[in-house]
Amino acid sequence: MGDANDYVLTAEDVRNQVFTTVRLREGYDLAEVDVFLGMVETSLTRLHREYERLKARCDLGGIPAPTWPGAAEVIASAQRQAEAIVAEAEARARDVELELRERLRRAAEILAITEQEHARDLENRRQQADRRRADIQDHLSWINEFVAGRP
Repeated sequence: MGDANDYVLTAEDVRNQVFTTVRLREGYDLAEVDVFLGMVETSLTRLHREYERLKARCDLGGIPAPTWPGAAEVIASAQRQAEAIVAEAEARARDVELELRERLRRAAEILAITEQEHARDLENRRQQADRRRADIQDHLSWINEFVAGRP
């Protein structure tokens, strides 16, 4: 039957439960009965909590549920429609999330390419600046030599 903490008993489980009879006296093995009653208690507690949770979730804010003929069908239909809307919204949200993740991935690729291009451009400009600096230093040296060589 599984672990009593994880399993919710069904009416069929209770109906089909068989206890071992004891040989020296009439009746059932009390330990076996106690374990089964513990499972029944756990199941009933879990079901009661779930019932209360669902009841609170379906609370109409103090407005009594309609009792007119067909009200249950209308409510069930509305519930199905609401579930379909929620499912559609969740599916759309997943689609939007996937699309956003793809856009983010593409943006990251573009950013990486742009950073690489800027790094290359910056390196080219540094090299140009270094060449110009060297040219200027060469010119200054020539000018200094020229000036120094004049009487």
